[in-house]
Amino acid sequence: MPLNEPITPGTVDWTGENPGILLKDDNNNFSAMALFFRVAWSPVGQGQVLLLYGTPDQVDGPPEAPNVILSDNPDLTAFLKINFISKLAAFANAPAFASLPEIGAQVVRSSGDPMSHRYTETIAGENLTVELVWEGLEPPRALELSPHEVASGEQNMFSLLVPAHSAQIIVNGHALPGKLGTRVQAGYETTTAFLYFSETWIIPPEDT
Repeated sequence: MPLNEPITPGTVDWTGENPGILLKDDNNNFSAMALFFRVAWSPVGQGQVLLLYGTPDQVDGPPEAPNVILSDNPDLTAFLKINFISKLAAFANAPAFASLPEIGAQVVRSSGDPMSHRYTETIAGENLTVELVWEGLEPPRALELSPHEVASGEQNMFSLLVPAHSAQIIVNGHALPGKLGTRVQAGYETTTAFLYFSETWIIPPEDT
């Protein structure tokens, strides 16, 4: 069946992968948060960026649970902070957001199989190695979301969502504390550990 509109109108903001893990404590507060970007296209180029809140309720986390950005493209880091992350309340409202230190990412690699049981992203720079682990993966769901259905409230978004039922954020071999919570994405209840592939954000024509 042919599409009614074969070309989606608007301006491409960025496209790539955007997996994340949000862990919670027994009081349902965030205990550790990680959001990773592998960007294939943006106005400031390609790159890979990890936003890590090892201690979300502090400005400066301890060495074993730091609040930090690892990135191989500083311009992309700045672009994402201003145009995307700042519009995600859970991340932008954290005490550390305004003063996050940035470390150059020297190693970035994925392993495992998102079609199987386990998938990982490993990001390392200076004396810091962060491993993100997703397990208990569900079959993928194809999403086509409008601005009122996405956290930024501004773009249309197309993506492939693979939810996970178990996840870890490991910093220098130490797993950060916390457990997964639930969240609702476009009326679908899922977990706070997710793989997003082929994710494309488009600014609608009325906003260009």
